[in-house]
Amino acid sequence: MQLTSNISADITMTWQKVLLTCNNPLELTEEMLQQSLKSAPPLEFEGATYLGRYIVPRQFVRYDEEEQPRDKNNEADHVNDLVNNFEAIGYRLDAQPPIACFDQKDTSKLKLKGQSGFNRSEALDRFGQECYFFDVYDYDSLYWEIVARNVSNHHSNPQLSQKWTDYQKEVVGAVKQGAIPATKDAIDAFVDLIAKDKTCKVRKRIKDACYNTCEIYPNFRTYNSTGHGKNTLNGFINENKFAKQGVDGRTDEDLIKQGYIIYCSGEGDNKATWGRAITHATRLGIPVWFIGYSNKRVVDLEKFRENYIKDFNEQKELFIQFAKNVLAEDGEYSEEDFPVKLAGFMGQYVKPNPMDQGRPTEYGLVDMYGKSIKLDPDGECLTLTQPIEEDEEI
Repeated sequence: MQLTSNISADITMTWQKVLLTCNNPLELTEEMLQQSLKSAPPLEFEGATYLGRYIVPRQFVRYDEEEQPRDKNNEADHVNDLVNNFEAIGYRLDAQPPIACFDQKDTSKLKLKGQSGFNRSEALDRFGQECYFFDVYDYDSLYWEIVARNVSNHHSNPQLSQKWTDYQKEVVGAVKQGAIPATKDAIDAFVDLIAKDKTCKVRKRIKDACYNTCEIYPNFRTYNSTGHGKNTLNGFINENKFAKQGVDGRTDEDLIKQGYIIYCSGEGDNKATWGRAITHATRLGIPVWFIGYSNKRVVDLEKFRENYIKDFNEQKELFIQFAKNVLAEDGEYSEEDFPVKLAGFMGQYVKPNPMDQGRPTEYGLVDMYGKSIKLDPDGECLTLTQPIEEDEEI
């Protein structure tokens, strides 16, 4: 139970004076505050000092939209649920109150900065509640302040969980504010702290997105398999003006008129992609081109691409052998007629080239060695010429 105040008397007395004129339909009292300390004890945060729970006039609490852990400041349906909850239940004593700290951006020592309860604040405005319970903290650094606002479960009433993109926003913001350095280790540790309620798979997705956004590996570009932005598979296809990958959204006639089909694949022997490629190439009589890429950062891109071509050729040989097994004795294999081909790779080594006005070393579609090439729908498979044998010149 909170017996003494850790905030100066002149601040608390000013708050109490203003409370006398606050609209208070929830009928919050000091007695309720003391009860809530038993039913909803204050949360403990690493790097933070708890200063106490107070009934604070909300005119002294500022919410910064830029610090909202979720991308959208106020979700209308959620705010409506909160208002309805107030009307039906009133204040729930088992609900964790919002957390706050003193506002360093305000010259008044009376002002707090709300760190949780963004949607709740909007609901309180609609409900006409001009004062509320707040747990006040003092943080050792901006780092611990950001951690606290992300891990706080500030109420038991209707609530929204943070999406992985919300955590990405928080990490990128922390890097920009200098709360954490733009290094892999710092981002890993920070994500593990603020997203500890998420699975390892989700945390890895958050980290990978942050590496890209914060340019932790500035010389290597990875591509997301979903979305249409710059660093996505669809973004690469669009930027290079290739036909949309796959077959979705087009009729057979559209695909035949298009003249070819593209699949982006992180593996040269991906069986699902090969199965689709063989099926559509045989059914429509048009070539299917693979575009290879690494779905994770690799130290040696050339070695990765060499192995990719090796895997591609091994899978190709399996299909050729299958065809031979069902051909008549006089059946012959024709490389020219084989419909599945490797077009090249996505440019992923993007270190600026000083000899080319700072343009990325690799851009667009490249061969095994990173040299830019053009996609010729009627051309030859890259595996017929690469890797180059040691006695040949690159």
